[in-house]
Amino acid sequence: MIIFEVRPKISNDKAVAVPVSLPEHSADDQLDRLRGFRRELHGCFTRWTDTLFETTDALLCGPSRLESLPHLTLQPELRRGHGSVYAALAKGRIDIAALRRLLAGAVQPEFGLVFAADVSNWHRPDALTCPERTLNYDSGKDPGTGERVNCTTPGWAFSWLAQIGPSRKSWVTPVDLDRVGPDDNANRVAVHQIRRLLDHLAALRIGGVPIVCCDAGYSPAALGALSEDRVQVVVRLRADSVLVTAPPPMPPGTPGRPRRHGPQMKLKHPGTWPAPGQIQHVPAESGRAGLTVTCWHRLHLRPSRAYHEPEPDARPAKANRRLIHGSLIQIRSNNPRHKTIWLWWTGPDGTFDLDALWRAYLRRFGIEHFFRFGKQHLAWTTPRLRTPAQAERWSWLVAAAYTQLLLARHLTHTRLPPWERGHTTSPHRVKRGFRALRAELGTPAQPRQNSTPGPGRPPGRPNQHKHPRYPKVKKPQG
Repeated sequence: MIIFEVRPKISNDKAVAVPVSLPEHSADDQLDRLRGFRRELHGCFTRWTDTLFETTDALLCGPSRLESLPHLTLQPELRRGHGSVYAALAKGRIDIAALRRLLAGAVQPEFGLVFAADVSNWHRPDALTCPERTLNYDSGKDPGTGERVNCTTPGWAFSWLAQIGPSRKSWVTPVDLDRVGPDDNANRVAVHQIRRLLDHLAALRIGGVPIVCCDAGYSPAALGALSEDRVQVVVRLRADSVLVTAPPPMPPGTPGRPRRHGPQMKLKHPGTWPAPGQIQHVPAESGRAGLTVTCWHRLHLRPSRAYHEPEPDARPAKANRRLIHGSLIQIRSNNPRHKTIWLWWTGPDGTFDLDALWRAYLRRFGIEHFFRFGKQHLAWTTPRLRTPAQAERWSWLVAAAYTQLLLARHLTHTRLPPWERGHTTSPHRVKRGFRALRAELGTPAQPRQNSTPGPGRPPGRPNQHKHPRYPKVKKPQG
């Protein structure tokens, strides 16, 4: 089967369509793969196993927007009481290493080895009894002017790593997640996640050099430490960044140490730009503005507080330990209303492909659709949980639920209203038809055992246990 993949647009521009070949899989093979995934998922829960598994099923078969966790007990797929749901999140155990291997096994080869790493925040501004809340930077709109402003909100930050699906499709494959704690750094967490991904791909015997795309919140110098591994990293740069070119060769017989830095290249001043090493023109088609993709090779970032390698020693953050050389990519639309995108690439020698790299980065925005779907339709940040450990367990359940939707995207059939016919299959559409598919899949969870509930707190007696209050933690940038 041949479908056409539509490349995402830059700003308001449209995209270029290129053919992508997808393998044919029979419905029985896909159904067996989904059944096997569910069996292994049940085995990843080592305590409160059946409750955690049925909570995931109720999340998939429940309403589109969940108001709170007790509403899951209204679904027939969850045969436990609402107290069991909270108890499972508080006392349950998940084999995280096994679950990471299971999610990595769901990588879709037809999507290509394009991944994205990004941090999404779980806002808890008024939860004074929740420990390890950090002030997380986020962008929003000023209610008075409507302009986008940067603000800080107390809560928990989670770093996600996901495989990005074809362009103009909202599918991703969540592979890994980690909470960025008060003593953690988003750059260091992303490096650990990418290295675990490489180990999983090697264990699955998936060849090729993956491309990992990151937004401007990451330090290119920190992620550049992965250049020694078999991975390509593409990071978006700020428009006011400064790079350094290679120094000119020293004349023979000149005393002293060779220079490390050449002339500076300031992105805001075209007069400082050297001659580019490669230029690609994407012609305009059917009313779409054309693109000019320019590349400069053998550059390194100017040492700064924002772009540095995080090291465990006490040396100042402004001093880079070693120079990470890479390539600079500029994506400029012929329409002057569209902003210019600057990208920084590092990777193994001989793997640079300009056309594949800039197109891969434009697919990175698929992880934003995953965050939106997870928060709105899978209730990722809806529960008011008290501890970060409970939030991590719930996040893993959301990742496992979304992966089941991904594996079932060709198996569910729903009656569509006229205004939705002809559109591509989306995660929301698969979620609406998952209940009928679950009846065919079955469940490895055992039915609940009848028991007599405890007496509970006597009427009229208030709770005497007061939970401690925790201050917000402000983390340094960089």
